[in-house]
Formats: sequence, structure tokens, C-alpha cells
Amino acid sequence: MRYSANFVKQVFKIVNMKKLVGKAMVSPPKRRNITKKQLERTDLNIVYQKLGTHELLTLLPDQPTQKHVLYLHGGGYSLEASPFHKDIQERFAKKFNLKVSYFDYPLAPENTAKQTIETTEEAFERLQELYPDDLFYLFGDSAGGGLATALAQRLRDKEVKRRPRRIALVSPWLDISLSDPRSDELQEADVLLEKELLAKAGKNYAGEWALDDPRVSPLYGNFDFLGYLLVIAGTAEILYPDVLRLQQKIQQSTGTNLQATIVPDMMHDFVVYPLRESVQYVDQIGQFFGA
Repeated sequence: MRYSANFVKQVFKIVNMKKLVGKAMVSPPKRRNITKKQLERTDLNIVYQKLGTHELLTLLPDQPTQKHVLYLHGGGYSLEASPFHKDIQERFAKKFNLKVSYFDYPLAPENTAKQTIETTEEAFERLQELYPDDLFYLFGDSAGGGLATALAQRLRDKEVKRRPRRIALVSPWLDISLSDPRSDELQEADVLLEKELLAKAGKNYAGEWALDDPRVSPLYGNFDFLGYLLVIAGTAEILYPDVLRLQQKIQQSTGTNLQATIVPDMMHDFVVYPLRESVQYVDQIGQFFGA
């Protein structure tokens, strides 16, 4: 069942969702590995891989192409993926015949960005070994969008062969310090993110690294030669100003093309939620990867 965005926003306001989510990001609940359990219920074929204690699962469509998406979920770098993330992965595989890999990357506060980025890079390398003929893309929402961008910059700097040429980001968390003053003006409108609590979760993730280190805040990194980027965001979220900053950065870059879809009055990470309005944007991403 899908709901209207306005209805969901009102419900989130009533239950003070951003306070609940923020506290969970700072002090996460017990890990339950929900997404793996959800994915195991799919009628698609799944290939399982292990990187230490972390799962790397690949959904194989009935008529697979060589286009392969590595999906990095949101959750403030501290929360596990949700069933909503699983639904998107299935739609990509079933409607667009994309191979879709899900990686339950190391989460904070048990881990910091150093472990997370290194392990996520290992996951990407494993996929390249397993699927030597595939074209790889990255997709990340919220914190996963920040991680996807940091990973793309890292792979470019290391001159990795067959690095991702298409990257889709939904409401990406690109500046972990939340330094843009315009985010304060959007705090009341944002029904999902509490700036103070999100900042604490960001510090947990950064660990010993500075908050403006591009490895945790890729907005401060170099955006040359990242290929094609699709960014989707709403104007009613505290991370929206960073999307505007991203547009400016890419305008000054070389070898990177940005397509930005800005949706007025839409809440943070709306594409991931089961909203009536979100389906067209999920499909926009699928078409972007299928092009």
C-alpha cells in the first residue's frame, strides 16, 4: 500500500519522527539483519557472498543484462537497511533487468568511516571479480549517498578499472558537519531529520577523521571525472542546501555530468518510502541505469 506524501508528513510530525530517528541513529537498536531476511523471501535468484561478518547479496533478474547496481542504503551510517530498501532493489531487478547488489556495510558507532569505506571498497572489488563483464553503477540514499560518492571519488583516485560511470543519489548526506547555515532554516520543515542528533551520528561515523575530510564529507572532495550523476532531493529537508552546493561544485568540474531533480516541499529520502509520489522517481533511477 502507498500513501500520499502529505499524509506521511503529518503522521511524522505528530509522532515527532525526527526525534525518534535521531536518537536511534546516535544509539542504534540491536542489529536484526532485517534486509537479508526480507531479501531471502524474494522470488528472484540470489547470490550470497561474505566479507568477514558482512553480507553481500546480489539479486539476479530473470533476464539479466550486464548492468549491475551496487546499492548502499541510508540510515545515518548507523541504522540497518529497511524493507523499503528491499522493495526498490526488487523493482530495479524485475522491471529494468538490472543486477542489484546489496551490501550491509559496517555501521557506526561499532565502526567508523575508515572501516566502512575500506570494507565497501572490498565489496566492490569482489563484485568485479565475480562479474568481470558487468558495467557497474552506484546507488545510495541519504548516508548511503554520501558513502557512494566517497567511494566513487576513491575508486577514481586509485584509477580502478571499470569503476562506476553512473551514480544515482537520493537526498545524499554529502557534508557530515551540516555546516551550511541554510539547513537551520529548513529544520522546521524537515519531518525526518533532527540536525543536532544527526550531527552526533555523523561524529560517531567520522571517528578520528575531521568532519570536512572528503572521505566522510565528499562535498569537500574533487568531482572531476565521475561520469554521469543523477541526484533527486526534496526542498523540505535539511540536506537540500548541500545538493545546491553539489551543483556548484560540478559546474566547476571536468568530466562529470549532473542531472538534478528537485521536488518542491518533498521530505528527506522520499523516494525510498512507499509514497504515491515516489514511484516515478524510483523508475527514473531505473531508467537512468538502464540507459
